[in-house]
Amino acid sequence: MTGEDMSQERLTLDDFAPHVGTDFTVPAEEDSVLIHFTLTEVKALSHKPGFGDFRDPFQLTFTVAMPDVFPQGLYPMAHPVMGEHEIFLVPAARTDTGVNYCATFN
Repeated sequence: MTGEDMSQERLTLDDFAPHVGTDFTVPAEEDSVLIHFTLTEVKALSHKPGFGDFRDPFQLTFTVAMPDVFPQGLYPMAHPVMGEHEIFLVPAARTDTGVNYCATFN
C-alpha cells in the first residue's frame, strides 16, 4: 500500500515490516526541526478469539537516539513510503543508544 491508501484503521504488521531500520519523522516544537524515530522492531502479539477480528494485533518499537524522553501521546509520524499517520507512542525503555517507544495496534 502507498501512503495515500493506508488509513490508520487498516494498517497491519505487514505494512510496517518492510520498513524496519528506516526513520519516521516527527516535527519538533520548532517546525524546522525533525525528530527521527527509527523503527527497530515489528512484532506480532497474541490474538484472543472473539476479541475483535478486525486485524491481528501487533507492536512497533521505535528508537530515538537522544536522551530526552517524550511523553506518551499521539504523534504525527511521517515516512517517505508510508506517508503520514498519527501513532500513539509510549516510552518503554532507556538504552545505551537512546530511548525506545512502543506503539500497539489491536
